[in-house]
Amino acid sequence: MLVLEIKKVYMNDKPLVSVVIPAYKTMYFDAALASACRQTYEPLEIVVCDDSRTDIISALVRQYQESSGVSIRYEFNEQVRGELFNAIECIKLANGKYIKFLHDDDVLHPDCVAELVAAMEGDSSVSIASSRRRLVDCEGEQLPDVIATALPFSTDVVINGAELTSFLGEHTINFIGEPSCVLCRREDLLALGDDLMSLNGCLIYWFGDLAMYVKLLQKGNLALLKQPLADFRVSVEQGSQLGRDQPGIGNNGRADFRRSLRELGWSQEGPENCLVSVSPMDGERVFEKVDILDLLEQSHAKQVSAEQQRRWMAARVPSQIQHQLIDSYLQANGGGPLIGVIVLDLSGEPQALKRTLESLAGERNFYDALKVLVLTPEEPPETSTDEVVQFLPLQSDYVAQINQLLRAGEFEWCLLVKAGDEFTRSGLLIAGLELLPDPDCRAVFCDGVLRQGNGEMGIALRPDFNLDYLLSLPTAMAHNWIFRRGVVLDAGGFDAAYTEALELELILRLINQGGTSGFGHISEPLLINQAVVLRENDGERRAIAEHLQQRGYQQALINSSQPGHYQIDYGHESKPLVSIVLVLNDELAGLQRCIFSVLEQTLYPYYEILIVDNASQTDEARQWLQAIEEMSENRIRVLGLTHAVDRSTANNIGAQYAEGEYLLFLRTFTAVLQGQWLGELLNHAQRQEVGIVGAKTVSSDSQITDAGLILGLQGAAAPAFAGEKIDSAGYMHRLLVDQSCGAVSDACLMVRKTLFDGVGGFDTEQFPELGADVDLCLRLGEHGYLTVWTPRSLLMHSVQAEPLGEKVEDALYERWLPVLARDPAYNLNFSLMQSSAFQFADPQLCWRPLVWRPSPTVLVHPADRYGCGQYRVIQPFNAQKKAGLIDGVMSGVLLPVTEIERLAPDAIVLQRQIGEEQLNTLRRMQKFSGAFKVFELDDYLPNLPLKSIYREQQPKDIVRSLRRALSYVDRFVVSTEPLAEALKDFHPDIKVMKNRLDPDWWSELPVSQRRTSAKPRVGWAGGIGHKGDLEMISDVVKALAHEVDWVFFGMCPDKLRPYVKEFHSGVEISLYPAALARLNLDLAVAPVEQNLFNECKSNLRLLEYGACGFPVVCSSLVCYQGDLPVTRVKNRFKDWVEAIRMHLADLDATALAGDALREVVRRDWMLNDDALASWRKVWLPD
Repeated sequence: MLVLEIKKVYMNDKPLVSVVIPAYKTMYFDAALASACRQTYEPLEIVVCDDSRTDIISALVRQYQESSGVSIRYEFNEQVRGELFNAIECIKLANGKYIKFLHDDDVLHPDCVAELVAAMEGDSSVSIASSRRRLVDCEGEQLPDVIATALPFSTDVVINGAELTSFLGEHTINFIGEPSCVLCRREDLLALGDDLMSLNGCLIYWFGDLAMYVKLLQKGNLALLKQPLADFRVSVEQGSQLGRDQPGIGNNGRADFRRSLRELGWSQEGPENCLVSVSPMDGERVFEKVDILDLLEQSHAKQVSAEQQRRWMAARVPSQIQHQLIDSYLQANGGGPLIGVIVLDLSGEPQALKRTLESLAGERNFYDALKVLVLTPEEPPETSTDEVVQFLPLQSDYVAQINQLLRAGEFEWCLLVKAGDEFTRSGLLIAGLELLPDPDCRAVFCDGVLRQGNGEMGIALRPDFNLDYLLSLPTAMAHNWIFRRGVVLDAGGFDAAYTEALELELILRLINQGGTSGFGHISEPLLINQAVVLRENDGERRAIAEHLQQRGYQQALINSSQPGHYQIDYGHESKPLVSIVLVLNDELAGLQRCIFSVLEQTLYPYYEILIVDNASQTDEARQWLQAIEEMSENRIRVLGLTHAVDRSTANNIGAQYAEGEYLLFLRTFTAVLQGQWLGELLNHAQRQEVGIVGAKTVSSDSQITDAGLILGLQGAAAPAFAGEKIDSAGYMHRLLVDQSCGAVSDACLMVRKTLFDGVGGFDTEQFPELGADVDLCLRLGEHGYLTVWTPRSLLMHSVQAEPLGEKVEDALYERWLPVLARDPAYNLNFSLMQSSAFQFADPQLCWRPLVWRPSPTVLVHPADRYGCGQYRVIQPFNAQKKAGLIDGVMSGVLLPVTEIERLAPDAIVLQRQIGEEQLNTLRRMQKFSGAFKVFELDDYLPNLPLKSIYREQQPKDIVRSLRRALSYVDRFVVSTEPLAEALKDFHPDIKVMKNRLDPDWWSELPVSQRRTSAKPRVGWAGGIGHKGDLEMISDVVKALAHEVDWVFFGMCPDKLRPYVKEFHSGVEISLYPAALARLNLDLAVAPVEQNLFNECKSNLRLLEYGACGFPVVCSSLVCYQGDLPVTRVKNRFKDWVEAIRMHLADLDATALAGDALREVVRRDWMLNDDALASWRKVWLPD
């Protein structure tokens, strides 16, 4: 055992703290040790116990012992102790009163120890102190919080230890933190001995830190600090990576943890177990019971939402090449349309005005074609040479002043902005680009961001123009409009009588004068507005009333359920008959409840009920139907069918016999909950522009089951707010107000009978059971009729929506794909792939600033984000995009056809997509997308080596699956000529594109050192799929173990470990080139077994070695033939040993061979301009 120690004498009375580092990983140890040395607390010692099998850690310790003033003790473990017992050894070696754990890849913030010691020393009841921690990735970049890191407290707190233990026994959410977060007393840890992470004699796997914590919490409380004081690194080098790769692997450990706590009597079951006593740390201890689980969930949801919005907005900035292309495009078009920004500083708020103007400054705004007119009561700047911004004294009749500016202005477009509103970085740029090519556009509106009073942001993504939504909730739709100046002037300008609703009144006046044609929606946040408290607004009410009068609704009434929300009663004079159509399929109890609720609840008197008896099989049903028809005095009619038919046919039969002017289709299991439900549906159905009206349905447990359908969501269509609570306001209050939507379900669907008959009713051929409701809404929409949804008609319908199924979805795609992909009621920035609605789409998909499409758009689907996914798809794609050769999107999951339709790519690249679900998606791609489709493969899958771990992951009939996949694409691209030859019968258009190295990764590597060890360093690098290759040279490794230091990187078979001097675990792919270079190999080996699979492989491993300057000995298979200067040998023990010894005998010549290889690789095998042009060529049609 080697122990190194340098002591420092401290002259204060504060307790000594021992930072203990049980080390076994080398990649991030430098950062971890440096963070310990940077602690502001004294007295401090650092204890390192080294379980690694390299000298990297010991060398770093010596460096810090010499350069740092902190006492550092070091022990090298002659035998590997393992993580747990290495930590125990650290504790035994420590001298401090307190132990501060630090794992070898984590980082402590400078005040970490000081803050935690203060918490412990300030309260003797505290037995463990911890803090919030940040999650960081392999490069130290912060990762989003998970529920365990979403600290639910806004201040430092003390938590009752016994109650917290009981909570953890039922809810194993480690919000306390990993060991690197905590500080505790050394004497308490020593008392635990070798049972540090055991409970009741049972070693707890995967939850060992919690096992240690709960034992400490039996001695006292937890102090939990709100400030992040440690960074917990998430990387593939961790042992915990196995838990992330294999979900469920920790289930046994969790079960053991919970069981042991119950056996010890430390955990109680029941609903009260979520309640734990918590007290603020400051002042006197006043404990209150709080629901920690609820607080964690709320905090996490809030943080996830905030982080999603932050990242989503941050991504909406053009890249360097996009900036160049946009600048050229705008310059070719006169710089873009000139936009006049009229800033209204009505209250004279200099700071608010400053925020607005700063957001228009060059570094924060990417659009230059602006004229900014500031109306302010404040004195303008004394000197201003800015030709873009003009300050004007605010006049009392500022609306007339605005109109005068419009008459005198030379700008083409104008918008009104309040002082304090801030422009987003790209909002005006995208607006300018979108406005360029459309001479018929009268006005556009953009999306926005709302800033709450507490500073939190909320992104407001609007639907396309939606008159009902505008009238019902003007605050949501009447702002962030850009008007064509001439259109405003022709309409008479802004109206001074509506100062509280200037934009709304103008929009409604434009509609009255010319309809809604020429209105556009730019799906891009334009402004960050201060969120307003909704209130009664007389200007809005008067503007809406005037609009309705102009449209002929003389008797219309405008009601308001709450401020700013308007309920319009259109005041129709006629009282038409409504035919309610119900289909009975032996669901008598449901039918009875539905009919009785209609009869008992409905206030509107003019309706009939038609029951289509779909050949009921029970005497009870037939008898009841006969009785109810006789009792109802012609209000209820029964249409008996002798043979059962599909649902659409049954509904059409009911409609055929209906006498009403309006049809209302109800599902059997609906029930009426309010009297005005039918009248509210008719309120909209009687409008001449409306074709279909739907209602709000809820389940018996008060959850929404239907609030309109979103086209394209999770397939062809899905409910908008399914699962929300009945009183939820919904996204942008859309559950509270009337609005038009893409479609409504036939759970409750009203339609004018003449329109229904005019389009032929439900399509019984294509949609006999499901999908007919969506199709009907879209067919009427094609004729210009709206589908409107109203929350004021409320019914109960507890049956969840049925999945449409593949056949129905395909039929809807065939007929309506462009419409399904672009639901006007659903912003294009929302995803169609998420399990719920109103979730942000991947910015790659929805941030498309090159609106005029100067380059081909390519969608790529890599099979993985490592290995072949990087070399064959990701790196060529990124490099082409960076060079401006293509634009496009990379997705790790196959996009549904609706998202593809939105994107409209010119080409789709599919790498190794051969699973059954993937094949079905490829089938749909072929059928519904006109993009050029390329299938990419770099391995001979029909003949995977017997020892390959990937054999179990591929389809059993791989040849059949591969042929099927290739039947859906236009081109087949492979990495080598032998692979192309082996698969030549699989596709008529097969191209070879050889692997190249990305210069961004491989050109600026750290210089690999030579002869750094007493023995030559001979190494191999590769992944877990190369077990057979290494076993082939296992005898070579053993035979030379005393002559060389074997260095393995990525994988090492267990039986070779005793002969390997250094083993380095795999790293994140982006770190791989530098990590490979730092191995400092004097010679690299590249063995491959003799089989067809390997014969078809590429020379990629040789290229990687060569980029590092390593000389190479490799197998003489076809894959490694060519002009690379390497030593090729037959796969025989004698040949391998002789070749390696030949290189070892003359290390100078060997080094020169490495230099020669590096020169050839850098000259001929990099992803340079010529290679990028070749990639582009094979990905696009000839």
